[in-house]
Amino acid sequence: MERQPAGEYIPVAHLSDLDARGRTVVQVEGDRVAIVRIEGELFAFQDRCPHREGSLSEGDLEGYVMHCPLHAWPFDVRTGLCPVIRGARIRTYALRVVGEEIQVAPFSGRVSPP
Repeated sequence: MERQPAGEYIPVAHLSDLDARGRTVVQVEGDRVAIVRIEGELFAFQDRCPHREGSLSEGDLEGYVMHCPLHAWPFDVRTGLCPVIRGARIRTYALRVVGEEIQVAPFSGRVSPP
C-alpha cells in the first residue's frame, strides 16, 4: 500500500457519531471505513475482512485487535496486520480530530508493504 500524502484530510464524522462501543462506519471515496475509540485514541481501518468480507466493525475487540465476526480473523487496528495469518492485512487510515470533527486521510493507509 502507498503511504498517505501529508496534509490531505476529509471530514467524515463527529465524535457524537460514535456509538456506545466507541465505533462508527463512514464512507471514504466509496470504501467503508470503520472508526473505533480505544483508550481515548481513534483508529480508522477498512471495514472489510480480506478473507470473507465480513464487516470488521461488527466484530469483537480485544485490546487493539479487531476480530472478523465471520471467522474471527484478527487484525491490529494500529497497523492493519493480522498477527496469526502471514500476509493478511487490512488498510489503515491516518485520522485526526479537529474540534468535534473526525477527519480521515483518503487514498491509502499508514501501512507499507512487508
